[in-house]
Amino acid sequence: MPTKPCSTNFLDKPSDAGSRFFLFGAPLDATTSNRSGTRFGPDAVRRESTFLDTYSARTGLDWDDLELSDIGDVDCSTVEKCLQGVEETIKETNGFPVMLGGEHTITLGAIRALRPELVVVFDAHLDLRDELFDERLCHATYLRRAIEETGCNVLVIGVRALSVEEVKYAEGSEHVSYVSSQKCIREQDSVIEHISRTVTEAGSVYLSIDLDVLDPAYAPAVGNPHPEGVSVTCLMNMVDAVMSGNVVGLDLNEVYPHYDQGNTATVAGYVVLESLYSLLRHLDG
Repeated sequence: MPTKPCSTNFLDKPSDAGSRFFLFGAPLDATTSNRSGTRFGPDAVRRESTFLDTYSARTGLDWDDLELSDIGDVDCSTVEKCLQGVEETIKETNGFPVMLGGEHTITLGAIRALRPELVVVFDAHLDLRDELFDERLCHATYLRRAIEETGCNVLVIGVRALSVEEVKYAEGSEHVSYVSSQKCIREQDSVIEHISRTVTEAGSVYLSIDLDVLDPAYAPAVGNPHPEGVSVTCLMNMVDAVMSGNVVGLDLNEVYPHYDQGNTATVAGYVVLESLYSLLRHLDG
């Protein structure tokens, strides 16, 4: 369970754990390979979220429609302690889990807890390396470890920063499919149809959003920014397609708030808010 209360709650939501959705932070910053500072991401997103106007022009929903509790942060003093904390928190808390990272390694803890049939990831990277800098469990390998441990299928959307190793692994694996950011930009409607079809066929879906899926023009304060990313509007249109499936949890990660003046954390808060509104719209009609 989370061990540290947060100073500012997401959207100024309460801290009790009796809501339909529960949000917690996993401020892991242990295996980052370029920038550091993602441990400050959850609190930065929470802080900026309190300044968002909460009425959604996309869905017609507002603050009162979202029953969410912010229950604090898990202990991320080590990678394994963080992953264990994420797993235990999700298993022991009633409601739909929403996790703020932290580096992308944290998603493995959620996958261990929920055992989804399909993991949909929005990311500039595939994160399918076998190891990076002699580490087999890190932000660039967590998705490969998840496939090995649970046998989940993965759909990675928005990729453009690739290694030959990962491409070969993906092309040789029956568990992996991916869509480039260029295809998302040029053929958005067909990509949305593909997402909808894929999530509908899956028994359960976990959604993970690495904010570097966005072009650095929209989100510069991420760990490994890469050109030719998608726009916020394109991302939200695709997320809405994911929400047509049986989504069992979501996370947003890889915000490094000290690399800009709060813009990226604001975008992150907006993406989480609109993602939850989209899920509510699909659940409640």
